[in-house]
Amino acid sequence: MEMKPRRKIKLVSLWVVATLTCFKMSIVHAESVSNIPVVAPIYYSGTLIKNNILNQFDTTISTGRDVTVFTIAGMTLDAYILTLPLDVETKSRVIKRLSNPFYSISLGRFLYVFYDQYSRAENQDQFRKYSIDHYSSTQLEAWQHSLFRLDKSKITEEELSDDVERREGLTMNRQFFAMLVSIYDELFNNDDWELAKSLPDHYQYLTTSAKDRATTEHVQTLLMEALSKYVQTMPQGEMRSAMNAILDDAKPANQGKTNNKAQALTITLIDFVRMNVLKAYRQYVQPTQRAEVFTAWMQDKLEDNPDELIAYLQSRQNRPRAVQIVVDGLSQGLMEGLAQSKDSPYLHQALKQEQVFKAFKLKGETGSPEHQPQHKFLNQLVNKGENDPSYLPFFKHLYQQHKNGIASDGISSTPTISVRNLPIVKTGAAVSGKGGTGIPNFHFVNRQHDRAYYFFGNDALQLEPLTEQRGMKTMFDRLKYLKTMNCNAQYDWNAQLSFDALVNLGLGESIRDFGEQRCLLELHHRAEMERIASKRRQALINEIQAYQRLSDWRLLTKMSQKGVLSDQIAELATLNEQAMPDYLLMYNPWPDHFAHFKGPFGDEIINPTGELNRLDFWLGQVDEAYKQAGIHPHTLWGMAGDHGLSAVHYTLSPESVVFDGLKKQGIELKVLKISSDEGEGPKMTNALHYPSNKGVDVVIASTAGGNYMMDFFNSKRGWKAQPLYDELSKFMPISGSKTINIIDEIVYRLRESLDYLVVRESDCLPERCAVRVVGYRHGKLRNEVITRVGDHISYQAVDGKSEPELLSVAQSNPYKATLSHQQVKRKQVLMKSCMTEKGCIGSQWRELTAMSARPDSVMQLIHLYEDDRAGTVNLFPKDGFGYNTLVPGRHAGETYLEKDAFIGFWKDGMQPKARLGAVDNGSLAPTLFEYLTGKPVKVGVDGWGYPSVLMSLQH
Repeated sequence: MEMKPRRKIKLVSLWVVATLTCFKMSIVHAESVSNIPVVAPIYYSGTLIKNNILNQFDTTISTGRDVTVFTIAGMTLDAYILTLPLDVETKSRVIKRLSNPFYSISLGRFLYVFYDQYSRAENQDQFRKYSIDHYSSTQLEAWQHSLFRLDKSKITEEELSDDVERREGLTMNRQFFAMLVSIYDELFNNDDWELAKSLPDHYQYLTTSAKDRATTEHVQTLLMEALSKYVQTMPQGEMRSAMNAILDDAKPANQGKTNNKAQALTITLIDFVRMNVLKAYRQYVQPTQRAEVFTAWMQDKLEDNPDELIAYLQSRQNRPRAVQIVVDGLSQGLMEGLAQSKDSPYLHQALKQEQVFKAFKLKGETGSPEHQPQHKFLNQLVNKGENDPSYLPFFKHLYQQHKNGIASDGISSTPTISVRNLPIVKTGAAVSGKGGTGIPNFHFVNRQHDRAYYFFGNDALQLEPLTEQRGMKTMFDRLKYLKTMNCNAQYDWNAQLSFDALVNLGLGESIRDFGEQRCLLELHHRAEMERIASKRRQALINEIQAYQRLSDWRLLTKMSQKGVLSDQIAELATLNEQAMPDYLLMYNPWPDHFAHFKGPFGDEIINPTGELNRLDFWLGQVDEAYKQAGIHPHTLWGMAGDHGLSAVHYTLSPESVVFDGLKKQGIELKVLKISSDEGEGPKMTNALHYPSNKGVDVVIASTAGGNYMMDFFNSKRGWKAQPLYDELSKFMPISGSKTINIIDEIVYRLRESLDYLVVRESDCLPERCAVRVVGYRHGKLRNEVITRVGDHISYQAVDGKSEPELLSVAQSNPYKATLSHQQVKRKQVLMKSCMTEKGCIGSQWRELTAMSARPDSVMQLIHLYEDDRAGTVNLFPKDGFGYNTLVPGRHAGETYLEKDAFIGFWKDGMQPKARLGAVDNGSLAPTLFEYLTGKPVKVGVDGWGYPSVLMSLQH
């Protein structure tokens, strides 16, 4: 009777091994037929981990930890606390509470993350060192600019005023850490806090409950005292001025204000500290607890089914890995032009446009950006080309070896705003619907709760709860059973190791390469552990096989060997948690960040000492780390930008032109502005006592010099309903002056700078939608409508007589090569078919507009209002103009330069036969997910908003 279960186990084992062997053979056969090893070699281990090993795993609290393992700045936790400039009472209380493991373990990990994890790098500009090592002083002297000086003492006054205040960042000194410890002690000083009871699946943000209000009031007094001391250590500049303004708000005379900045900052810091304490603790205990689960499972298999254990270990050796890289503002056309600069139409057209705008004379009143970009290197590339092996070596290799894996047209969804598009690129979720991001713009009004959001400021902390409410799934959520790592990206709650996005943004301007250095240090350490783990794993396989060959008669030897194997299993399980991640997400904000202030084609961006060559340097470093780890052949890489950038030559304020102009004619509108102008400082909003948007005619907001949103509230269907074009054509201001066609007024007054505006023609539902596009062409007002019914989309002029022209479908793209004879014929066929009342399906519109000056224009605009939070009217300026901006770089308009986002994939041995065509940047995450898991992605199912293109990479 005892033999039957054993026989059954052996039969199952043989079946598993046979299945794996056949699967391996089929893959080997496939690779011998085709050199496209993109299909993940073995999904067995990942499936087994998800369904059998970690299916019941849940991170729990743990008190069985030695507090002495925490060394902060090389000292024990208590010794470090003694060095901080805390008041005597607080310091004494903290030292006393360190005996409570719940208190001390989470404090130790929190300080370790914010001190050691962020301070262990040298904080030297490594790209600067690379440049000095690879170029002569004569070359570097010619490539100096406001972000790179050979002799920093020679920086001009103009460069100082242009750059220093924007790059001062935060100061992480002893006073800063004293402030963090003080806040921590006030929040976690009793038994009624999260870690003393359980670890929640999600962080619970502050609410308006009596308990949370009391917490806020108590912490605010302490925080203002700590902040006043911290401010004294900050350098003079914009950041210090902002902190002083908050301290002024905290004075007794302002205590009655419910929306004062002091309370707003207190709420933000409480949420930031509590969330990061909890996140840091989770990331501390998870590796140990995961190792324990893996150890127990493998030891059980050694006892019951060694064959299955061997099969599992073998499948771990060459398992698939994925690296997802998101670069803010990375444009495919620009990178291809720079990497293959000889005769690049993109670069020629960019230079031509610069020259055209310099000679352009305007009729209206406009300003110009504060910084005037220098284009010496752009001139050199166009007129002489370049043959420099140290300029963009990573991208040049990419375009030489993996060009077919890079989309010829990377599509960024409208409006091309980072806050909207980054979660799309990182997660593969659409904006609207269940499982979507719920973030339609950099700013919006939630009419259901009368709450306006503007995400340049402390509202940025609201992004995660907003996406959580909609059910957006991150890659970390989807891949919790694998080993994951995040470098500087938001939406990382379930990442097993994370470098915080907001910390990187706060410090990365003043400490160049801040986030990149720390990520690389971690990867180099993990690469070393990976090599060791791989050798140990193979040795363990060999020893288990030797163990199986031992005769049952050698009982003592077998028992002894089994004990050794059990110890080796435990060691391997721990090593695995310290080795390279199965999935890595990296985010780099700097090409976009500095292109805003220096211009997208400025020397600071494109020359050999510029931001794009800096990005190239760090991509090469990450690539090398994966080679050192020995896992490069099994890694699929994917990279995408969230948008491109365009140059600003002329600036103006639409609210000044439109509303001040109407006021002069006796029509006064009540206007509420919720945004800063591009180039100004952030805004502070009280997360619990935000101002109402009622009692106004229009809420306005603008970002990135491009998209400009107007939210009107005159719908007959109520304040919460978005008004349609017909209602806005008979707009009655609250003042009751007279009825006006507000759409025509906006377009006429902005006709010199406005490309077009977009407004709802009808309510937009999943099954149907209509939007109106309005603008001037050749001195005439144009009204055109895009209509979608099911899968069919039509684009027609409202008058029904003329051809629509606002979206420039018939025009060719001057930034791309001239269309071939075959493409011209295909375009003619599509024009004849699509530019009719019946229209075309989405894929046909995408194909047609890819051959135009505005790729994917019709598709993007018909989907603009799928989420009700998207503003009533969206304005998009003409090329060269910037709305409400002080800086020379913009995105969120509708020009090719802004819409063109890089998206590409590469892997050793992967050679797609044809180049990827037009691909949404939202396809980045689903493609990598499909490769990692072998599980197909279906749009509209399980929160996926974009398709995988993995199949296209295989053929």
